[in-house]
Amino acid sequence: MATKLTTIFGNEIKVYQQPRQVDRQYVGFPGAHGLAAMSMGSHGSQLVITGTLASSGSGYDNARSNLQAVIDDIEEYLWAGAADYSFAGTFYLNVLFDKFQLIPDADGKAFHWTAEGYVTCNFVCFARILI
Repeated sequence: MATKLTTIFGNEIKVYQQPRQVDRQYVGFPGAHGLAAMSMGSHGSQLVITGTLASSGSGYDNARSNLQAVIDDIEEYLWAGAADYSFAGTFYLNVLFDKFQLIPDADGKAFHWTAEGYVTCNFVCFARILI
């Protein structure tokens, strides 16, 4: 059963899959011009998840602490084995999470306090579909 990506990252996400990357090995030979290429198959494809995380609390410090707990929970997926995920009716099989990164604004701030009492941050997560 596939885990919904919205369960991990919340509802404010965008998901797209890059085309598969071809892996080739190139070999040159002494005295010969040019290269020989051997196709080594595929490196799978990259899954990119972007969005905004938000958390509330009684004041900025509490909301930021709650948001950090959400970030820590997401970070655990970087060490998980390959699993199946879904988003908007599309299934992604045998996925490993490679990198989770917060995106700072032009002033270098990653966390923002909203008038509604939320602390938010933008993120990007890169995953690898193994098949």
